[in-house]
Amino acid sequence: MAKLSSIITSNMANSNNLTQSELKTYQVGVIQAAAVRALKKHKDSCLQPYGLTGMQWCIIGTVLDTGPKGIRITDLANKVDATMAFLTNTVNLLESKNVLERIENANDNRSRMVRVTKKFQPNCQKIENELRRKLRTSFYSKVTPDELDTYIRVLNRFSELS
Repeated sequence: MAKLSSIITSNMANSNNLTQSELKTYQVGVIQAAAVRALKKHKDSCLQPYGLTGMQWCIIGTVLDTGPKGIRITDLANKVDATMAFLTNTVNLLESKNVLERIENANDNRSRMVRVTKKFQPNCQKIENELRRKLRTSFYSKVTPDELDTYIRVLNRFSELS
């Protein structure tokens, strides 16, 4: 974070009290990109013992949320904002690790559904708890719970614009 502060505040006295009107749009872009990279790197590091990346965990969680009936790959691609090619490759990889499985779509014989395997399901809560604990004691410890709640609410609002 010190590196980021020095980039943005090279001619500003106090980086913690910057307002939107004091930052240029490209500076906000630099902050946003650095924050996303830092969080991705940290999450990937936390998930490495499980043989997963942050994006794979996002896909697994999204599939898990759909329940035992699963989700069509097309719908999953839309939910996680990924290309069909990327998602198909990731689902294939996770299927080879017995994390995800393809099942028949009861509503459409032309498409298949994806769901978390029964064998992997117990791992999901364990991974979630461990990742949450690690993020809370490291990354999220830099902000207050109220700031984190605000951040998540703002991200949610921005996501509604797409």
